[in-house]
Amino acid sequence: MSPMWSRWQRARGVPVPDGVELARGERVLATAATTGQAVVVITTHRLVVPGGELAEGRPWHLVDRGRWDPDTDELDVTWVDHGAPGRWTLPEPGAVPDHFRARVQATIVLVEEVALDRTRRARVVLRKDLATDRLLAQTIVGRGCDPDDPELVAATEAAAARLAEQVGREP
Repeated sequence: MSPMWSRWQRARGVPVPDGVELARGERVLATAATTGQAVVVITTHRLVVPGGELAEGRPWHLVDRGRWDPDTDELDVTWVDHGAPGRWTLPEPGAVPDHFRARVQATIVLVEEVALDRTRRARVVLRKDLATDRLLAQTIVGRGCDPDDPELVAATEAAAARLAEQVGREP
């Protein structure tokens, strides 16, 4: 068996479940079974967990934060749109944690923190949709902040314009 084949087998720890449809140009990078009999599927474009809320998958640019805990074998995910967080226990994670991190990092182009004071904070993130290569500006308002605060909105819009300018894009 060639070394390349054995790496591919480790990355795809379990078969891709039936019903996972891949878009043109999308590839499966890694899979791992959960303790709840689900399968976490890492593709080039999205995170898919068939049979639940992520049956259709969510694109990588919508991941706000992710965390792999090797002590508990848990993968935790929160979303920029405040969708229901995900938590999966992966007793044999294979390459899922590494590919998860790499995919999320691949979406991040630039980040600017905005802090008006101790309680009014936000992050403006310029990210890439890995399926289309389109750049998107995301504003992630700090916990407890009013997303409609006029001063915070103005500051985050100015930050988004600066980030767009840095990559030669119209704000």
